[in-house]
Amino acid sequence: MRVELRIGEVAVLVELNGSAAACALAERLPSVISMSVSSVGCCGQLGFSLPCDAADVHSGWSDGDLNYKPEGDWLALFFDDEKNSARYGGQVTLGHVDGPLDVLRGLSGTHDVRIELSK
Repeated sequence: MRVELRIGEVAVLVELNGSAAACALAERLPSVISMSVSSVGCCGQLGFSLPCDAADVHSGWSDGDLNYKPEGDWLALFFDDEKNSARYGGQVTLGHVDGPLDVLRGLSGTHDVRIELSK
């Protein structure tokens, strides 16, 4: 299952992985959340919780991952710093960007991000 995240003028497709958390997110779409761009990704609080299996919780990310952090209900789309990410625990990977990440690296500021199922 694929979702589209529209961040300002940038749209990226993410292939969800079928985990309980990813399926629960898909059931809540479409949704709009405020996400702030940092040097490593776009991050924002969902406003609702997703179920997740303890076995799915890990440290770090791969560049291009869409991750959920149950502690605080944070959603993040990472585009950089994979090599240093292991220091960040409590991550649940929901999916991965299907395409180049360069468009994300040019973003800045805070955006209302629309997340919806891809057609």
